[in-house]
Amino acid sequence: MKKTILTALTSCALLALATPAHAVDTNVSIGVKSKDALFIGESVGAAYVIVRDKRDGDILVEGRTTGHAGKRDLVMAPSTARDAVIIDEDTAHFEFSLDLYEPTPVTVEVSGPYAQMQSLARASADYLLIPGKDYTQGNGIIVEIPGFIVDVMSPPANRKAKFSAEGTLPLQVNVTKLCGCHIDKDSPWPPERYEVEAAIYRGEVLLASLKLDKAEQPGIYGTNLKFEEAGTYRVVVTAFDSKTLEGGMDSTTITLDP
Repeated sequence: MKKTILTALTSCALLALATPAHAVDTNVSIGVKSKDALFIGESVGAAYVIVRDKRDGDILVEGRTTGHAGKRDLVMAPSTARDAVIIDEDTAHFEFSLDLYEPTPVTVEVSGPYAQMQSLARASADYLLIPGKDYTQGNGIIVEIPGFIVDVMSPPANRKAKFSAEGTLPLQVNVTKLCGCHIDKDSPWPPERYEVEAAIYRGEVLLASLKLDKAEQPGIYGTNLKFEEAGTYRVVVTAFDSKTLEGGMDSTTITLDP
């Protein structure tokens, strides 16, 4: 009987001490990084970030990154220590504060770059946000997106021309990492590392595959296209990194009148 009374009194004491949970400011910084390159910043239209409650899918916060791509010597250092800080205060990020009253599992969804919609890519990562913890310290949260910006500069979309059995059409393409980092010699992204190719289709039939030549200008590739007859053709250009297995693409169409 005494034990029962003591247990009841202890329970009442604990209930008396209990207070409702109060929301705590939790600061978060999220950077969106191009895989094997720098951050996706304003120079390429920035990246968009959505943070969802993993339990019900509700959006807790969303917004666009602001800032630059980061310092190459920090981000792409040949040997980076485990906890090395690779960002500075101007590196592109999305910073916010959430009022949390309990540990909250979230999914961080990122997409970009928004100035090159043909190369828009997405990625996501799961995190646990614990009330009061500082998620801005060090590098903050970083989510990587694989891929390339591939931009067919010439011929433009729906190009029309007169067919000539002897003539050619120049194909010129700009290829960069998603951060806008140019492929160029004496950079962390040398031309010999990447395969840039064009596939020529008529309808669903693949007619030819061509390797594009690197021009002197950073990131520019090209070749001359020759066609056997009049018709409408689709040109699909791809970039590929055999080390990281990243890829990117863009396409255009050409109509050659008889």
